[in-house]
Amino acid sequence: MTVIETISKQLQGSVKDVMSVKVHTATIGTHVNIVADLMARYSLRRVVVVDSTKKVVGVVSQRDIVRALISTARPENGDVQHKRVEELITADKPITVNSDIPLARAAYVLATNKIGCLPVVDEDQALVGVLSISDVIQFLAEDNVEGMETAFQMYSPKNDAKTRSPAYVRKMNGDLVIPLKNIENKRARMDFAVLGYDPPTGRILIKFVRSSADEAIATKVQDDNLIIPAKGFVRHFSLIGKVAAFDVTDHNQSKFLVLSPKNSASTNVNAVGTT
Repeated sequence: MTVIETISKQLQGSVKDVMSVKVHTATIGTHVNIVADLMARYSLRRVVVVDSTKKVVGVVSQRDIVRALISTARPENGDVQHKRVEELITADKPITVNSDIPLARAAYVLATNKIGCLPVVDEDQALVGVLSISDVIQFLAEDNVEGMETAFQMYSPKNDAKTRSPAYVRKMNGDLVIPLKNIENKRARMDFAVLGYDPPTGRILIKFVRSSADEAIATKVQDDNLIIPAKGFVRHFSLIGKVAAFDVTDHNQSKFLVLSPKNSASTNVNAVGTT
């Protein structure tokens, strides 16, 4: 059995199932100090360098940036303020992958080339995402992500000593509003969500997914709240007026949330928006 065949048993699916679609990039000509600021602001390990048509030129790491910044202490090396990001790229040709190739093969490329990430490109070699070592490790560590609905059926409430603001449904437009303080993993992917409802208990399941499947809803962050436009979901289950607020339980590193109806007697009306 080959190495690829062995890895394939653990890494099912293709690159597009795991890759990150939101990628921080730097365009050719960008000053190194600007890239350094971008990395510091968003805690980035690396930045993909692209040209004006989004074609990948290379990848610049934290180490590359630090070396460039340190060079300012050596006058003979020139002023870093005038150094462009593409000057830090050492590889003649970037290693990239297509989104449709098997995840196991991409993981093998990452491991054998000892690189932190693989830019993912389309048929025109334009950047569409990135697959990192962290993405692969997270995928391997997930506990049956596709079986979250089953986990939801098995859910039993647990005591939570933390003081948290309740989630609620806006009466005006059916938005689900979840205060971000209820979400433990602040770096979790929450761009799209799939919703489920358990009529006997009144609980709502919010499962965060990686891409825009047919049933997924695009989310947004506003005023320290995660907003899920759920008008159709709310109308389908006639949720307006049923519950004023929900307790939020975070599961599996913020991969999904369970909203449980709060006891109306203990609900703080001032904390629950209805507009």
